[in-house]
Amino acid sequence: MSQLHNVEIEIDVAKELIAVRDSYVKLSDNKFFKEVILEGYFKKEAARLVMAKSNPNLDEAMQKNLDNKILGVGGLVQYFNEILRVGDMAQEALGQQEQTREEILAEEIN
Repeated sequence: MSQLHNVEIEIDVAKELIAVRDSYVKLSDNKFFKEVILEGYFKKEAARLVMAKSNPNLDEAMQKNLDNKILGVGGLVQYFNEILRVGDMAQEALGQQEQTREEILAEEIN
């Protein structure tokens, strides 16, 4: 593959990552998403699960089930944070990749 082709692939990937980040930002601004996920799941449900863990009457299977649910909350938070982080990095890299593409094209013309 040519260097130009590789750079164009990197530009396409960066644009896709930026689009996913931008979609998540729009989603997180939605009042229903805030109510159901950000407040309901990440705060209220997470607090309920942690409080339920303190119940001394839970058997091992119930404790394990609560642990898995708590990990699920944390996993989704990490996923959303990763979308933002990777999208921001792609945004920063996109300008450089586009500049590299222009330089390659200029060299091919000369």
